[in-house]
Amino acid sequence: MASSIDPNTTSRLLTLIQRNQSGLRTTLAQVASGNRIVNPGIDPAGLGLSERLNAEIRALSQTSRNIETGSNFINVAEGGLATINELAARGRELAVQASNGTLGDTERGILNTEFQQVLGEIDRISQSLEFNGQNILNGDLAPGSPNQVNIQVGSGSGAENQINLNVVEATDTTTLGLAGLDITTVNNALTAIDSIDTALGTINQTRANVGSVSNRLATTAATTRDIIVNLAAAEEEIAGTDLARSISQLTEELTRVETSIRSLGIQNRSNENRVGRLLNINT
Repeated sequence: MASSIDPNTTSRLLTLIQRNQSGLRTTLAQVASGNRIVNPGIDPAGLGLSERLNAEIRALSQTSRNIETGSNFINVAEGGLATINELAARGRELAVQASNGTLGDTERGILNTEFQQVLGEIDRISQSLEFNGQNILNGDLAPGSPNQVNIQVGSGSGAENQINLNVVEATDTTTLGLAGLDITTVNNALTAIDSIDTALGTINQTRANVGSVSNRLATTAATTRDIIVNLAAAEEEIAGTDLARSISQLTEELTRVETSIRSLGIQNRSNENRVGRLLNINT
């Protein structure tokens, strides 16, 4: 009986080629992107978890930037407080000098001129120092101020995800008890010394509060970075491509595609021979 053409074999080979090529495309995409889940069908549950982790990583990355901005804000406050502390110390130095009984009124008048300039500069800095439009030393950042400034340091909406920066009392001369002082007489100079000592204590306490917030922000920043690293590692474990395994799989799939194509070629030549024999044509 004459040989017959087997269309089913050819159809099966074409289906096999398509399946092998589809697998090859998927593996190529995984290797190229570094992502194992290149389409939802590969691992739907893994994809959902990976996307949630990616969303959390992005949110925490933003909070890291928020913390950096908050740290810059606090650094500006500390810089202003340090300057005011230095000015107050200079004012005390002048008052101590003016309290010396060997000086005359003229010398005290000269010292008082600088003393008033010191007080004026304290007021200028306390009223003008700002960060992105936010006044820092004028009392707007005092604990009881209605203007509460919070840094969003977590990815949630609760109070535990925020750090409050309202730790800076006003540092103008009125608040510090320095307004109206002069050192034109010995008694006035001695009064100024006592007042400046009290003011320096207030300034130093405020600087301590600012330093505590700065340290807290630094600790939070380090913790946030660690969390981001750990979440990224977890996401990579879930969705990342094992390159060694994928490249080995890629080699196998290339071999399967080549083998299936060769098999199709052999089947096509066999069919041609069968057609030739049926028609008595030599091929």
